[in-house]
Amino acid sequence: MSKSKGNIISPNDVAKQYGAEILRLWVTSVDTDNDVRVSMEILGQVSETYRKIRNTLRFLIANTSDFNPETDIVAFENLRAVDKYMTIKFNRLVATIQEAYENYDFMAIYKSVVNFITIDLSAFYLDFAKDVVYIEAADSLVRRQMQTVFYDILVKLTKLLTPILPHTAEEIWSYLEHEVEEFVQLAEMPVAETFAGQEEILEAWEAFMVLRTQAQKALEEARNAKIIGKSLEAHLTIYASAEVNTLLTALDSDIAQLLIVSQLTVTEEAAPADALAFEEVAFSVGHAEGEICDRCRRVDVTTTDRSHNAHICDHCAEIVESQFAGAVAEGFESK
Repeated sequence: MSKSKGNIISPNDVAKQYGAEILRLWVTSVDTDNDVRVSMEILGQVSETYRKIRNTLRFLIANTSDFNPETDIVAFENLRAVDKYMTIKFNRLVATIQEAYENYDFMAIYKSVVNFITIDLSAFYLDFAKDVVYIEAADSLVRRQMQTVFYDILVKLTKLLTPILPHTAEEIWSYLEHEVEEFVQLAEMPVAETFAGQEEILEAWEAFMVLRTQAQKALEEARNAKIIGKSLEAHLTIYASAEVNTLLTALDSDIAQLLIVSQLTVTEEAAPADALAFEEVAFSVGHAEGEICDRCRRVDVTTTDRSHNAHICDHCAEIVESQFAGAVAEGFESK
């Protein structure tokens, strides 16, 4: 910027248009070892990044509003495999940010946070999370397992972002009624945890993430060919090598849920000629059998008309009936 050229950008003008948080976030995004470019367009891009961070944290707040860490938290050893993986990944992030703060490497903080929120959370964990936190019974174990991870990430990430986004962090903290500190500024920075067997867990799940990317390509091709619309309309067949089959079995997870498909078949049979083939695995996509459940939006052969015009699958019907029975029982007890 040059006063003589008249291309000065006043921080006050930026604060009025975008807010001071955007200025702070922009500072963390630049390499101060070299000349730094700045323009209202660049600051606008940082504003979009801020919106992504904020919306992600809002999602975590909304889906932990009925979670009490004193009574609902699930121990690490009792989490599902995918929840353990995300917990380990997040603690790797905590360690990275701690080291970056110690070295005043703010750009590393920016890149690490944005990468975790964009790739690990938004594009993976939170993508299929809706099939759990929106669908399963409110106090079900699987929902509490995921909420445990949500809450841990929400609290610790808020603390980690406090030096950079203090106003946003305090706003988030106002919703965390179970935290003992009145203000996030009074809270200690989180300490990264390590877990038994975490390297093996990370290795297995990183291998799955490669397979997931390949499966997404097969689903995209099926959409382009008008075989399916949304991925939940798909019946995905995985023609797996023995090694891939062993991996999927070892993950001990609902692979169909992770891939966001309604039906899944894993076989070691030879793939047909029209399958999308990779080195160790091939995929074919067909339309799932059954009808769409109005509640979970999956295509299921058990979906049928229920009472009160509810067109839902057996799994959702069981959840709804149990919740209704619980509400009735609670009503009688209150009387």
